[in-house]
Amino acid sequence: MLATKNKYIDSAYKQLQVISQDKQKRLEYEAREKAIRDHNQMMFESRESGREFEAERINKLNTILIQNNRIDDLKRATTDREFQQQLMSEYGI
Repeated sequence: MLATKNKYIDSAYKQLQVISQDKQKRLEYEAREKAIRDHNQMMFESRESGREFEAERINKLNTILIQNNRIDDLKRATTDREFQQQLMSEYGI
C-alpha cells in the first residue's frame, strides 16, 4: 500500500481513519472544509468583480478619449498606468 511508503500519506490515512470513526470529528472536519471552500470562492468572486469593475472604468475612459479625439492620450494610456489613472481622475472615472 502506498500509505506505508510515504510518511505524509500514512499520517493522512491514519487521520482519515480516526475521523471516519468519530461522527463529531467527521462533522467538524466537513464544516472546516466547507468554510475553506466558501472562503476561497468568495475571494475568487471578489477578485473577478474587481477585474470587471476596472475593465468597465478603462472602457469608459477609452470611449471618452475617442469622443474627444485624444488619440495620442489613448495610445499612451494603454502602456502608462500612471497616466491612465491621471486621466481617470481628470474625467472623474
